[in-house]
Amino acid sequence: MRRFVNCRAYAFDPVVRDYRVCDEMAIDGSTILAVGTGLAGANVATVDLDGATVVPAFADCHLHLVETGLSIGPRDLGGVRDAAEFARRVAALPADGAVFGAHYDESLWHDGAQAGAAPLERAFPDRTAMLIRIDGHSSLVNRHTLAELALDPALEGIERDADGAPTGRLFAAANWAAQAKFYALLPEPQRRSAIADALELALSRGAVHLHAQLMGLDSREAYADEIETLRGLGRAKWHPKICERDAALARDLGLPYVGGDVFLDGSLGSGTAALCAPYCDRPGNGRLALDDDAVHAFFAEADALGIAAGVHAIGDRAIEQCLSAWERVARDNGGRLRARHFIEHFELASADQIERVAALGLYLSMQPQFDALWGARGGMYDARLGSERARGMNALAAALAAGATLCGGDDSPVCALAPLEGMAAACAHHNPLSRLTPLQALTMYAYDAARLGYAEDSTGALAPGFDADFVVLDRDPFAQGDFAGTNVLETWVRGERVYAASARTGSSA
Repeated sequence: MRRFVNCRAYAFDPVVRDYRVCDEMAIDGSTILAVGTGLAGANVATVDLDGATVVPAFADCHLHLVETGLSIGPRDLGGVRDAAEFARRVAALPADGAVFGAHYDESLWHDGAQAGAAPLERAFPDRTAMLIRIDGHSSLVNRHTLAELALDPALEGIERDADGAPTGRLFAAANWAAQAKFYALLPEPQRRSAIADALELALSRGAVHLHAQLMGLDSREAYADEIETLRGLGRAKWHPKICERDAALARDLGLPYVGGDVFLDGSLGSGTAALCAPYCDRPGNGRLALDDDAVHAFFAEADALGIAAGVHAIGDRAIEQCLSAWERVARDNGGRLRARHFIEHFELASADQIERVAALGLYLSMQPQFDALWGARGGMYDARLGSERARGMNALAAALAAGATLCGGDDSPVCALAPLEGMAAACAHHNPLSRLTPLQALTMYAYDAARLGYAEDSTGALAPGFDADFVVLDRDPFAQGDFAGTNVLETWVRGERVYAASARTGSSA
């Protein structure tokens, strides 16, 4: 048994949905015994936390493991700000295994240029190589890789020049097919190393509940092997999401959920999100990836099996397709749904759509860092949508006020795998009417995220009988209302410390 003293421990009461702050917490093995004051006990090891803050372990409800691990360090092109720097950074990419770069975002470039495959062609003409845009919805490959991937030339999304030759830029169906094939070509040691690196990063940021998006695996056996591999890593709590419209497969593999990145549309950055009104800076209003009957069939099968189904829907037209399908399923069921179905992203939603989400009981897996990246005046949202529509993006406070359940994620490597940064973004939304309080943001990344994972009876809160899953912070951002400078000191899972920023000493009583 251990007693943690001299701390600020945030104990959540799910009935009143509020926190009380205590100065001690006791755990016995893997379980929390008590959170309060004056928790005495004979022969109890005492750990003095020196005024640190203790909160429930965080979740990341939307995470791409391999891509995150591969994009750490020199492969992260997110800091690039013009075409010349892009060319230099591409030439300097590590050449061990397949060549990979991620996170480039031309919407932040000062010169107004567009990223192209030419730097990759010059630096690595004979190597398997791919660069993936920050949103994942477009990519760049050299001619060698394009031939190696052997994409169907009829696939939508193979950009061609005036002579009909591929430029190396891929989007829509061609982009997703290319990414799946590229990851399949990765040497297995490189792939496993990427997963391990992503896990270490997650634990260092306090993220314990990891909703891993599993995409592009070609068989039941492949998904089963991947799930077994993740669970075999231990240390974290895994929530694998099979990103296929196959609820029966999820059931057979013992998962209560399916989907996640099952695309109803694309992304705003790549101009492929499905909108009700046209884009402001390009022709058209995006496209829907599936027809209405296909979406309904997916939802109806999942709900009949009691499997929670999730889809990727960013634009208001995609959100409308999603909600209309769920309403049809609910009508067929006498007005109710059988599982905790969810929508990923939910960026551009009307007030009516928010109310309908709450009425259906759908969960919203949202990424507050999207606003931090693109929501500023003159930013990408403004360029794509105009200022009026842009102000309504990622309406966190309105969704919470309507009664929807918000679950936090980072969509890493699109955003940093950093729940504290997500909470900070939720509280500093560019539209003040969309901001959460710090404790609402914590609930989004802790207790309500545990509900999405069907785990709220054992984790997501500091409470007696719950697993001892918690994070120690060096300051209290919830009392101070400011996340700046807040760091994770320790991460604990089931009473085991799995990350420590530095050695901590305690005294035994």
